Amino acid sequence: MTKVLDEKISRRSFFTKTGGAVAGTAAASMVISTVLNYKGTLAKPAVVAETNETLTMLSELKEALKKSIEKRKWAMVIDTRKCIGCSGCTVACIAQNNLPPGVTYRVVHEVEDGEYPDLKRFFMPTNCMQCEKPTCVDAANKIIPGSMSIRPDGIVTIDYKKMKGKKVFQAAKKACPYSNALYYDEGKNYTDNTPAIQPYEKMKSKEYKKEFSRKETKDATRKCHFCLDRIENGMLPACVSTCTGQAMYFGDANNPASIVSKYIKSKQSFVLNAGAKTSPAVRFVHDNLDETCLKCHE
Repeated sequence: MTKVLDEKISRRSFFTKTGGAVAGTAAASMVISTVLNYKGTLAKPAVVAETNETLTMLSELKEALKKSIEKRKWAMVIDTRKCIGCSGCTVACIAQNNLPPGVTYRVVHEVEDGEYPDLKRFFMPTNCMQCEKPTCVDAANKIIPGSMSIRPDGIVTIDYKKMKGKKVFQAAKKACPYSNALYYDEGKNYTDNTPAIQPYEKMKSKEYKKEFSRKETKDATRKCHFCLDRIENGMLPACVSTCTGQAMYFGDANNPASIVSKYIKSKQSFVLNAGAKTSPAVRFVHDNLDETCLKCHE
């Protein structure tokens, strides 16, 4: 299996252009269909059922927040069958957390498997897996005690004031069985070496119920935290809210009736690198497990 991340620009450009034409045709068809079905009220769009899932997740999230932190367990499920590889979740994550260059809590892998003419392609969004038994925490705390910790609700957190320097970062990253979970903040700006650092670069990031400037997070280890500040204010993580294909689900795994609990129990549900035995809170769903990263990362 070969990972294809940013290469093959010409093909991407081709699909972008043709995709725009297809989208335009689809939109026109939707308008025509709506007009033809008009009988005093507009015909209901096909996405209503999916939108209701979002509303259900929001309701479940708010119910979970009524419980004590020890009684809830946040989890995420990604349906790879629905991911279209738009990377909207990545952009939303960067914007939500005002991330600097080199730091991206969410990566959407574009993976190709097989050989022509039996070539298949799929997308695998990944982030910190919020493991129940995170090996990174022990590794980091051996270097600098208190650098990382696990909240009672399962979110693995970082203390930006303590977890400084490449030594502790490299120790944690080496211990982590997932390659795109931890990032080192070099304190850069996108507008470095330009006439002026732009205002958005000077904005503070709101994470872990605090605000941090770029100077304060410089040399710190950073990673996904399920948009902790958003969920504790009754909102879904930015990536979930922005997903065009509505391929992501988030909620309380301790609620057996929640959407995420139902997906976790399904036969199509799996975790990456199960052999690491870290019990990740992020799971994936697909009909054929041989057509996912699980083929190489069991």
